[in-house]
Amino acid sequence: MITGDQLAIGKETGRRLGMGTNMYPSSALLGENKNSIDGTLVIDELIENADGFAGVFPEHKYEIVQRLQGKKHIVGMTGDGVNDAPALKKADIGIAVADATDAARGASDIVLTEPGLSVIISAVLTSRAIFQRMKNYTIYAVSITIRIVLGFLLLAVFWKFDFPPFMVLIIAILNDGKHY
Repeated sequence: MITGDQLAIGKETGRRLGMGTNMYPSSALLGENKNSIDGTLVIDELIENADGFAGVFPEHKYEIVQRLQGKKHIVGMTGDGVNDAPALKKADIGIAVADATDAARGASDIVLTEPGLSVIISAVLTSRAIFQRMKNYTIYAVSITIRIVLGFLLLAVFWKFDFPPFMVLIIAILNDGKHY
């Protein structure tokens, strides 16, 4: 959790939501050795092991997302304000909540239309189902095309059947229709 609220509020929110209370203030991200090799490793480990950060500014949100991506994490970010837009854009998936500003909506990949974050679960499940259907259809369409090409090849090679271009065009057009 990354919030602009004070640390005590962040810890209590994390505790109530079951997200943990291992929260750090934004000053933990601003160490003197931040850009040195050892300092970077410490900051990266801190970000990976923390349950959240409180009192952060937009540049902190962006940096946290960037560092997590640098460690090969898939990063999702939710937000509602102009200050969240850079991190929403940088994240692998940016999610704007129902009452978000236009800047946050524009920077996001998903805009929730109902209040609350529980709709994220149904959005993920629905998108996975759609992706699986697209994958299945692609496999089916490719297999049908291979079957037709092999049929043409057999007719052309073994039976010396000559296909007029118009016939090939008609079969190609009809093959791209709906398959049930």
